[in-house]
Amino acid sequence: MSNMAEFDSLILGSGMAGLSVAALLARDGERVKVLEAHEYPGGYAHTFPMGKWSFCAQVHYVFGCGEGETIGLLLEALGLEKTVQFVRLDPEGFDQVVIAGERYRIPNGLEKCRVRLTHRFPREAKGLRDYFSLLAKVAGELASVPDKRQLSDWLTAPIRFSHVLRHRNHTLQDVYGQLGLSPRLQAVLAGQAGDYLLPPGRVAFLLHAALVSGYDSGAYYPRKHFKYFVDQIVGTITARPGCEVLLNQRVERIEVREGRVAGVRTADGVLHTAKRYISNIDPGRTVELTGRENFPARYLNHVKREYSCGSFTMYLGTKDIDLRGYGFGSFNTWHYPHEDINAIYERQVVRNDLSDPWLFMSTPTLHTDEPGLAPPGGQVLCIATSCAYEPFRDLRASDVSAYRRLKHANKERILDILEANYIPGLRKHLAIQVVGTSATNERYCLAPQGNAYGIALTPENTTSRISMSTPLDNLWLCNASAGWPSVAGTVGSGIKLHQLLTGKAI
Repeated sequence: MSNMAEFDSLILGSGMAGLSVAALLARDGERVKVLEAHEYPGGYAHTFPMGKWSFCAQVHYVFGCGEGETIGLLLEALGLEKTVQFVRLDPEGFDQVVIAGERYRIPNGLEKCRVRLTHRFPREAKGLRDYFSLLAKVAGELASVPDKRQLSDWLTAPIRFSHVLRHRNHTLQDVYGQLGLSPRLQAVLAGQAGDYLLPPGRVAFLLHAALVSGYDSGAYYPRKHFKYFVDQIVGTITARPGCEVLLNQRVERIEVREGRVAGVRTADGVLHTAKRYISNIDPGRTVELTGRENFPARYLNHVKREYSCGSFTMYLGTKDIDLRGYGFGSFNTWHYPHEDINAIYERQVVRNDLSDPWLFMSTPTLHTDEPGLAPPGGQVLCIATSCAYEPFRDLRASDVSAYRRLKHANKERILDILEANYIPGLRKHLAIQVVGTSATNERYCLAPQGNAYGIALTPENTTSRISMSTPLDNLWLCNASAGWPSVAGTVGSGIKLHQLLTGKAI
């Protein structure tokens, strides 16, 4: 079968990068078609229903929602700035880091955070001053790096971007060593490490600085939840004449003729054609769908990168309990059994041992009063941590019963930790329990090796991102790897690609 209607742009995948560029091109008057393999749009920001409950797959809070910031700019460009609103998480402690039972609140305002931590660590006042000063300088330089570099930018780079250049190959652990910070303070400052799923010894300091700076400007949650946020962007596409967003359309092959993409064939045998093709699918997976023979060896090496690790996620619905009475609220909680975060990651990801994991805990029903996630009286608690990929993949392929037993054992261990440290008797109040693994990520979101953030955010992958352009002149990439991860990062990638394609800022 062949679908002969040609579109201006065909977007493969409906993650936030794909939806962003699709919506902007549709706004410009292009005929746009989006093909999504899943039954729900949004990529990792999609929401899935389970009876009377609904859960966002992976996203729990975002940055970049203020006026003039990335998500705010997209919504304004699409006329959604009044329709899609965000609530700000507690500015006095939008993230709360708990290390071996001791709690530290992370407020908005780098100076406020420095002062607060200085009270807790008075002997490290100089180290904290140097750390926050460096963080601000690096974040400021990163924000001023132009997308298109002129000769003058290269000539003045040693002066204008001196801190970025000095630390471009450094991990967060490298910087901790340079500053001489104590192990406990290091753990507090790296408490949000789950936002990039790498320990201090592996994550790029530049990436860490950018993320901390992003959330410092405000941590947000959609007032009407992530499903509404995604659906409104989808609606701006489908409302345009000749534009479509098709679900349950798994891409099986990207067909090439004479050095150009000639069409995309989906699992139902339909060939979808367009003038331009934008892949929101992982770059490596895109190459495999297109055929490695269609790319030069140099490009194949360019897209061959280490992936970020995957996640073990628990979606819990509670009844007859108010989690506010147990230390939860309009913030997220990061639990660490001890202060050696590098060792915790090594144990979980390398040795596949989730017996004493770090935990991210989020309560979206306490972030906003809007209904939509739980039945009356119910609340949602989402738990996530890092995990290996291969053990879950292998068991799911060879012994589904053993795979389920492993999931169940890890879930029960985490419930033990929650009951012992946070919510005594939690099990009595659970109305629903859903568990996902790195294998689940691969199955439903087509994330290779169940990765959560695209390519691993190491120094090498941070200073050298995968290009949005490809050797095929009508094929483009736009995703967490050819761009940046996080909702703000992927939305920014969609905005950037739109500008590359049209020459117009939004």
